Amino acid sequence: MMMSLNEPKRQDLGGIADGLADSDPGLASMLTIFSRLAAGEEMPARETVRVRRGRPAARRPRRARRHPRGIALPQARRLYPRLGLQQALLLLWVVTSAGALAVALVLSTSGH
Repeated sequence: MMMSLNEPKRQDLGGIADGLADSDPGLASMLTIFSRLAAGEEMPARETVRVRRGRPAARRPRRARRHPRGIALPQARRLYPRLGLQQALLLLWVVTSAGALAVALVLSTSGH
């Protein structure tokens, strides 16, 4: 099955080829050679890629890289680890207490 393009797509590809020829003539000549060699080839079958649900790929933890001698290096720690419920409540209490203390100091130092 040969790939056929409509006229607007051909014009778009022509514009890309012209821009490539202006910016890098060596690469443009390699593209021309490749196009001539692949002119009679069939397009490969379309590959279906399975979509994975869950965290985005950029946020997945990386695997520990192996040291050249085969020793696994430790993974980097998170910059801001998540707090448990007890730590979150303690932090809330500390912030609330500090705020109340600051308000009390401001009110006590204001003159009558």
